[in-house]
Amino acid sequence: MATALTTFDNRPFFDKALRYGVQQGMLTPALLQGIQEGFSKGIVQIANYFGTAYLRPELELALHRMVNLVSLYLEDLSEGDLQIAAASLRDKTLLSHSKAGSDMLKQLHAMPDSTLIVGRSVSPENQRAYLDEKTAADTLSLTEYRSELAMRQAHRNTIDFAFWLAGKMGVSRDDIDEANSLIRSAMLVFFVDQAELTLPTRTAFVGLIKAAKPAKARLNDARMKAFLKEAPTEFQQLAQRAMARFIEKDLPQIRSASSTADKLLYGESSETYFVRESLDEDVREYDRLVAREWDRVTRGEADDPAVVATVCFFVATGFPPKAAMLLREAREVIRIFRTRGFDSRAVVTFIDDHAPEAIREDLKSSWMDDLRREAEERLADRDPDWPDAHMERALEYLRQTCRVTWKARKR
Repeated sequence: MATALTTFDNRPFFDKALRYGVQQGMLTPALLQGIQEGFSKGIVQIANYFGTAYLRPELELALHRMVNLVSLYLEDLSEGDLQIAAASLRDKTLLSHSKAGSDMLKQLHAMPDSTLIVGRSVSPENQRAYLDEKTAADTLSLTEYRSELAMRQAHRNTIDFAFWLAGKMGVSRDDIDEANSLIRSAMLVFFVDQAELTLPTRTAFVGLIKAAKPAKARLNDARMKAFLKEAPTEFQQLAQRAMARFIEKDLPQIRSASSTADKLLYGESSETYFVRESLDEDVREYDRLVAREWDRVTRGEADDPAVVATVCFFVATGFPPKAAMLLREAREVIRIFRTRGFDSRAVVTFIDDHAPEAIREDLKSSWMDDLRREAEERLADRDPDWPDAHMERALEYLRQTCRVTWKARKR
């Protein structure tokens, strides 16, 4: 059986092209002298750009960087054809090759590395850091460069498509944090037949999820195509792919029995949705739709810390939760706490079962780290030098902390 042996040539592409040019007589001694002079100038420039040209290790690293930059550009230009690469070395200066390789990396760095829109900026400092990394410790092969370029171009296209959708569906691009979440919300709007073709507010999102849940709900493809009729062809293609992903991945999650609009918006899923803020929207309306028991218990006043504290103290001592505390109830809360302490597990369970998803973690943290600890100190009667057998201090603490129905005692 014949065996083919292939020698792996791991020399930089510049070295291959240079040797080929010399062997083929394309690079004369005069041209080689020019290449040598180009190295002398370029190495000093690169060393000074990243550090200093006065240290030998910096100059050696600069040589490594320059060879990498020239190799990247030459291989990209020639598609690996050594004759084309050698001709380029013959016809253009080495410094121009090095600059072209540097420009390729700068262009790559300037493109988005994700679909996240906020928080990204290209400054001279982070551009230099990127070039430092990609020309020394973590150099890119041409295959890796092109793969990264394709990925970043896809991110840019996605962001541009999200901006286009935002403009058509009533949202300023300044309000967008991440492109895919906006596109996902747009696909939900397209999927729900008869839905207004605008990106939803929180309360409208609840209605869209409710409409998309039934198995009989189907995409009106003609409706989506009519909306996209004036869109660039590339955006129409992106929309078709986005809708296919929505139907394949997002719709089953929406239709899951355990799924709610609140969980989809504020849960731990990585597949997020965009909702627009509206000054005209009643904040309580969303809570009423997604957390009815919480809204009922707090009487729609969950933004009042006194109401939340009242609910927590009731639950922690085994009482039915409500938004206001009577004096006799306060005495019972204190008595039960002094007898057996707080049932923090009950508080956490109540919050997990009934509070809106977006505020659950903050509520639990507030109870466990702040309110509970303070109350355990202020409601206790353990100091013989400062007794509170008649609960006067404890009642005053509850009066100041909770929503109560009694007034302070006159002194």
